Amino acid sequence: MSSASQSLSIPEQNKQLLVRWFDEVWNKSRRETISELFAENGVIHDGSREYRGPREFERFYDALQAQFSDIKITPIVSVAEDDRVALHWSCAARHRETQKDMDITGTSIVRVENGRFVEAWQNWDAAHMYTQITGQSILNF
Repeated sequence: MSSASQSLSIPEQNKQLLVRWFDEVWNKSRRETISELFAENGVIHDGSREYRGPREFERFYDALQAQFSDIKITPIVSVAEDDRVALHWSCAARHRETQKDMDITGTSIVRVENGRFVEAWQNWDAAHMYTQITGQSILNF
């Protein structure tokens, strides 16, 4: 660990770790960062789905990479306390099949132990993504 990161509080280090995750995994397509930062016994709660350990998350990652190109995630705001950090983010990408651009937002909350993610909760605007890709709303009010 660099001396600069040692001078940061644990919550600030955790903020940097979560920003690193999105930058490396999604923006730079560094798949190996998944196993570096996501603990073997970790779990990500993604709506009604759960991904346990890096291998399960890699399947989710591969599926999204197959469907979207030019993925760019931008951090909007982060907050941290003790071993938890939350990041609200935006994502721009291009749907490969339709070549339509889409923009969504999401929020991820992560619990960190020893520099690795052990539990996370994420929620992102899948309904808006669907509308942008298909031109149809899933909501009929």
